[in-house]
Amino acid sequence: MAMNYVVRKKVDKSGDKEVVRYYAASKVVQPEPVSNEEIARRLAEVSSLQAGDAYSVLVQLPDVIADFLASGRTVNIKGLGNFFPAMTSEPVERIEDCTADKVRITRICFRASKEFMARIYRYLDLFSMQVHDLKKELKKQKKA
Repeated sequence: MAMNYVVRKKVDKSGDKEVVRYYAASKVVQPEPVSNEEIARRLAEVSSLQAGDAYSVLVQLPDVIADFLASGRTVNIKGLGNFFPAMTSEPVERIEDCTADKVRITRICFRASKEFMARIYRYLDLFSMQVHDLKKELKKQKKA
């Protein structure tokens, strides 16, 4: 299965002169994300679990991860990666004013393990939607 991407323009204004650069960015065109039910069925196919057992684990997993993160721990799922909180606070002028009531978690981050990334790259087929559309447009122009 192909992973779609588009090319986006970014202007770098950090130097003396503005520099235009182009970067690939993911373009999701699937109708919906993979559901817990689909994951549970696949887990049942590749393991000794029944689909219901796998589904039960998937339902409980967010609560278990949240409990560990709330206790200040990073969660590592071997072969998958690490979940950890990112936090910030209101700006203050003195170090002693940076108290817990001013700190907040901004998001939960996920850092994929090297093994997980390698599995994705092994089967990855990248597809530029813009290049595909450009080729179609050029074919139309040639016919006209």
